[in-house]
Amino acid sequence: MTAAAEIPRARNALSTSAWMLVLAIGLLGFGFVASRPAAPPDRPLTGGALAAQRAIESLASPGAQPTALSLLPSDFTQVTGVVPGVTRARDGTVRVVHTDGGCSAPWGDDNTKWDYGVPCKAHDLGYDLLRYADHIGQPLPASARSSLDARLSADMHNTCRLNPMGSPRTCQIVASLYSFGLEANSWHQRWGPPVGDPIGPLLTGIAAIGCLLVFRMRGWLHGRRSRPAERPAAPVGAASSWVTLGVASLVLLIFGESVIALARWAGAGDGVLWPFTWLAQLAPVFFFAGGRVNADGWRAEAGHGYRHFLAHRVSWLLRPALVFVVVALVVPVALELLGIPGGTNAGIVRIAMHPLWLLSVYLLTVVATPVMLVLYRRARVATLLGLLGFVVLGDLGADWLGSPVPRYLAAFSLALLAQQLAFGRLPGKPTLLAGTLTGTAGLALWCTAGGDPTLLGTPSAPPALAANAVPLLLLGAVQLSVLALFARPLAKLAARRALGSAVRFALRAPMSLYLGFLAAMLLVVAIVYLPASPVDAVAWLVRPRSVTALAMLAVPAVIVFWWFERHSAGLVERHDPLHLPRPSGWLAHAATALGIGFASLGLFGFALTRFGGDAGTTLLGMPLDPVQNLIQLLLGVFLLHTVRIGTSSAASTWVVACLVCMPPLLEASDGYESDLVTVALHGFTALFALVATVSTLIAPRTVAQTT
Repeated sequence: MTAAAEIPRARNALSTSAWMLVLAIGLLGFGFVASRPAAPPDRPLTGGALAAQRAIESLASPGAQPTALSLLPSDFTQVTGVVPGVTRARDGTVRVVHTDGGCSAPWGDDNTKWDYGVPCKAHDLGYDLLRYADHIGQPLPASARSSLDARLSADMHNTCRLNPMGSPRTCQIVASLYSFGLEANSWHQRWGPPVGDPIGPLLTGIAAIGCLLVFRMRGWLHGRRSRPAERPAAPVGAASSWVTLGVASLVLLIFGESVIALARWAGAGDGVLWPFTWLAQLAPVFFFAGGRVNADGWRAEAGHGYRHFLAHRVSWLLRPALVFVVVALVVPVALELLGIPGGTNAGIVRIAMHPLWLLSVYLLTVVATPVMLVLYRRARVATLLGLLGFVVLGDLGADWLGSPVPRYLAAFSLALLAQQLAFGRLPGKPTLLAGTLTGTAGLALWCTAGGDPTLLGTPSAPPALAANAVPLLLLGAVQLSVLALFARPLAKLAARRALGSAVRFALRAPMSLYLGFLAAMLLVVAIVYLPASPVDAVAWLVRPRSVTALAMLAVPAVIVFWWFERHSAGLVERHDPLHLPRPSGWLAHAATALGIGFASLGLFGFALTRFGGDAGTTLLGMPLDPVQNLIQLLLGVFLLHTVRIGTSSAASTWVVACLVCMPPLLEASDGYESDLVTVALHGFTALFALVATVSTLIAPRTVAQTT
């Protein structure tokens, strides 16, 4: 007889349909937000662009005379091909219009039975002026398009009063729907010049993301159905001292950087803040602790091989990394809804995305762990000196070449150097004291020679570790030496039950904790912009835009915790049941290599587009955009998951991989602008996946015929 605790929980069709509906809505929302172009630059206007702005101001404030006609740029018709006309509106004002324009709707031009035609034609002429300014290289500010949209909305509602046609309420509803669509489209295009969005590539990208999520969630839902209704509580004790050190350093770094940024935003200068950046900049400590955890993990997995180690460790790491997809898209939108100025937005987004850089670099150190352990055993001193040289040369090379790539390589070398130091035993006190004094003297010399003493949170600093690599190397020498000198009392502190409980909870729910922290940070920033009157402040906080902005982070935090992290036993647990088959064969090797490659591209792609802006950023020659970044990240997660559960040799694995590589290829075949590197990468992967699919189908037939 089956025990009650072993009865699996059933899921009905309605629940599954609800999940699919939520998934579809989420994907559409992601695509709508992720496909937003870069904001138009804010620069002084001259010549024709200045004339276009004045003409738009006249269109937004119509009167008895067609003033806008005389304000049009002299070459407007020559550049756009539009010949403007003059028409009298129902309210008696004289409008300058695009005579061939009209009210655009998803089903085509529709001026409605109440006749919104004249306002729409005037609005179309204003959009022609926005395109004209963009064509001559001086796009108009967001206020220009906003004023045109506000004018059209007011005109449509006014038309309902002047020409109700027996249904004024219906007319007002239609006008409100048109106004909502108008504002949503303008917001999507960041109030810049109107452009035609390529819907086809966007929909194919969303379909690819949906395909990956459906296959990944299918296994997750199966696991939830088969999980016992009751689970014994895991014992709460002290976490590993190295895990505790890594978690503590990461938490203090994130919290410290946030406090420093808020203090700078409140008016504190770098002359006051730079000592605190030395205390909060704990990236070397994080990679040192992570290196020891990686080494212990490799030794524990030594009997299973390199592929098994990578599939487990990288899959574990990518789970919390996926939350930054939410952060990268939600935080800027939430700040925009709150009305926070653009300069503040950039600083907050930088802070929010900095842990993604740390996780991305840490992923590469996990991949390099077995090789670095071999080098540690065979060429310990040469390896340390080589990494030290890469750190220095990378930092100097970035200034010489004017490129950030050498600085990224220096940051990776610094992370590997910290990891290498973690592989060995703690040196004696004389060596540790020498390391402390050398690092301190080096930092003093750096500051005396004119180097920037601020080592965390500087807007101009490279994003990888938020500081130049050379002073961070010196700071790391001081930090690690001091920690080693106090190793015994720190180990006793890590053994405390209270600290162990806190660390285990942080390991169990990192995504929801971080989202909750960001929501609290947004609330702190929003409080500064509250009106002076308490009544007005409460009204500001409870207005739909403010509630929506805070809910965009708080609600995902609750969902992530309740559905994904509530039953997790921590990031250091064994994730696979013992009955799962071990991956084997060349397809498992291929899935591991492709999984790590695509996951790395996705992670660094998100980090680069958030720090470098959405326009013009490339990675290994590939232009980056959020939709493509998410496809690559999810494809990497999917392939590594198939290695973990032993399905990397299944035909369905490679069919999915082939399908999700199609969007860039379809864009190129349909005539959309595509870069060669992206097409070549996805084309090769799709071809390989097709060959792998055929091989999985042929192999069983061959075995059946021979037997």
